[in-house]
Amino acid sequence: MLEVGCGNGSTVVPILRCSRNNIVYACDCSKDTLEKANEIVNNTEGLDGKDRFHPFLLDVSKETFPDWLFCKSCQMSNAKAVDLLLDSSEHNTRKEHPVLLKENQCCVGGIDAVTMIFTLSAIPFNLMSITIQRCVSVLKPGGLVLFRDYGLYDMTMLRFSPSQRVGFREYMRADGTFSYFFTLDTMRELFHAAGLLEHFHHGSWVSSRLGAAANTRRSPSAAQHL
Repeated sequence: MLEVGCGNGSTVVPILRCSRNNIVYACDCSKDTLEKANEIVNNTEGLDGKDRFHPFLLDVSKETFPDWLFCKSCQMSNAKAVDLLLDSSEHNTRKEHPVLLKENQCCVGGIDAVTMIFTLSAIPFNLMSITIQRCVSVLKPGGLVLFRDYGLYDMTMLRFSPSQRVGFREYMRADGTFSYFFTLDTMRELFHAAGLLEHFHHGSWVSSRLGAAANTRRSPSAAQHL
């Protein structure tokens, strides 16, 4: 699994705890945050996450994922090549292979699931589409994108003052970070633009394409948590 915008590891810990077979790769744009997440995971009693948690520094809104997650050769062999239509200047792929790879291993072979928990809303709206495409690009066939974020008229949105509004349903926090508030229609547009198809199953919105999927849940409260 790949956790995008892992923060202090609050999502990683229960994922690692639920099964000893789970391995989590986690990226964040803050080195300090990654160090804190690594500390929390390694110090959580009974977790045994030392060899199952692999954090790395990356800003998914500006950089492509490193080749060691899912190299182009393996993508092609899985009929999963993804062309993001980016200028060469935007490709900032990190080519060094981490210690976790075995000798002669080109990459980890792709990701079964990508989680984005309150991550997409912190990215400028004009970069959301390419960010989702990047996440889809590292998925194995049959993989999932699991998404949760703020919904329109969430209490967090109502607490913002009009002066903090910087765009359509987009606000800026005091620390300079963004908060965007989604509707289901907006999410459909974003995930469909990445080539995903949508299904409805047991109260969850599920989108899939060529084996890749995005899962969004509707809150029973008035605010929509997608």
